[in-house]
Amino acid sequence: MKNIIPEQKEGKQLDCFETVDFESTALADSAFDTVCYDLSRVNHWYELAEIPATTFQLTDHSGVSIDRPLAIHDYIRLDIPGPGLPSSEGYDWVNVVNVIHDVTPDYKLYALTLKPCPDPQHPENKDTAHFFEGVSSSTFLVEQRRNSILIQYAGRNEIINVENHSLADNIRNLIIGLAAKIGASYPQWKLLVKGLADRIRDK
Repeated sequence: MKNIIPEQKEGKQLDCFETVDFESTALADSAFDTVCYDLSRVNHWYELAEIPATTFQLTDHSGVSIDRPLAIHDYIRLDIPGPGLPSSEGYDWVNVVNVIHDVTPDYKLYALTLKPCPDPQHPENKDTAHFFEGVSSSTFLVEQRRNSILIQYAGRNEIINVENHSLADNIRNLIIGLAAKIGASYPQWKLLVKGLADRIRDK
């Protein structure tokens, strides 16, 4: 886990967990495949949360919308509640920096890590288009051991981004970042993790 989830060094840390147990390994195998598929379909994340807040759109390296399972180096455009980021047409952006799919005799693992990044639609602007700094990260992890599946969200090094060239960006990021740090972002990720778990509980 230490090599998959970035080390917590500064700022805020956030964790959400759900565990689902099955009567057989065969059922758990099928459920693992379902969770991995659902997690890779970024454009449908909002459907998994019963009370969706943020909407997510997968894009290519130029910021053009695409609809397929995510891959490393893809981008995700976030439309979050509240004031949008002025310099990026109201959106926040993250980049898919790591995708792991590992199978051993003891466990199965699927994980992906996202990090705040500049807006790919405006490559001339190198500022981070997100209310958290680029050192922060969001990692989703799905692990199967025998009949049990763990689904985890891990936010690490969440530091409010007030280093952009635009004063309007910094003011907006301070407002949204403070709300996130006092707990406003927790329900979003908790609902998504729970939605992933509920999908396989219902099967």
